[in-house]
Amino acid sequence: MARVAEKRTKRNCLVNIPHIRLLSFSCNVGEAVEFGAGSEFVRACIRLRPGLEINVKKWILLLAVLFSFEGSAFATWSVIAIDKNTKKVVVAAASCVNTSDDAMKDALAVVVPGIGAAVCQARADNTHQNQLLVFNELKKGTEPGKIIEMLSTDAAFDSRQYGILDMQGRFAGRSGLNNNPESLWKGGRIPGTDIYYSIQGNTLSPGTVLAAEKAFTTAKGALTDRVMAALQAGDDQGGDTRCVCPPEAAGGTLLPCDAKHAHVAFILLANPTDPIDSYSTGKYFMYITVSQPAADHPFGAKIGETLNPVKTLHMRYEAWRKTMPADFQ
Repeated sequence: MARVAEKRTKRNCLVNIPHIRLLSFSCNVGEAVEFGAGSEFVRACIRLRPGLEINVKKWILLLAVLFSFEGSAFATWSVIAIDKNTKKVVVAAASCVNTSDDAMKDALAVVVPGIGAAVCQARADNTHQNQLLVFNELKKGTEPGKIIEMLSTDAAFDSRQYGILDMQGRFAGRSGLNNNPESLWKGGRIPGTDIYYSIQGNTLSPGTVLAAEKAFTTAKGALTDRVMAALQAGDDQGGDTRCVCPPEAAGGTLLPCDAKHAHVAFILLANPTDPIDSYSTGKYFMYITVSQPAADHPFGAKIGETLNPVKTLHMRYEAWRKTMPADFQ
């Protein structure tokens, strides 16, 4: 919310613009404007004179229009992993952006079964051209670092975050210079295995990515077990800083909240022969998603689950995992 105040008469003004997050901060009486889109923000203390409030509103709206050409922020933490032996690809993510069941996967995931995977996050690209570029280049066998170089022609490159991993064990990641200070990418190989990973996040509690990496590299079991452990560790560390449990009186929900650090979460497993329709849709061997309860969210949290989507995802994952054979990798 943006607050505009004259010296003599304080007035509150709410400017509601899609995809623009409006905030306020402390200024002297007669001053204050701050708004942001994604991880970027404009901050200014403006000295007002009587009668100038409408001009300040117009100034805010003008800058907001410039921001609105870009997508909304999809700040998140995510994990991608591949196993060169089985050719399996796993992607998981969680975010405080409150969306429908599949919106986060569609906005950030790139999955090429048997070849590689990527995430395109932070400032979302609503044109999906970046995801399409990554998808096509992975299919060509282009080295991940080179793909990121190709993405650098994007005008919003420094507001985005990428992690890219292929079945040759090559990986690369980048956090844009305009991402917030707690933005990090970590990639590597688990020693003695053919398992590779890329973990990235932004707008996070300190240590979230490092906690996820430690959990991934020390977990036992299948590749999906490692990824689920990493996502859970990120949540335990504090996850996305922007969302908290709602007041009990807010929605009258019967579901516990359990220290919620996200609104949505998903995990998917693609086997090398899984058919796909695009960079983020296909008939994956496993895809589990969780959103907040809503009439149009078939996979929203339900009775017996929790409003914390990572914990609910973990519950649903464990139920699915029990259906797999003992030698599942």
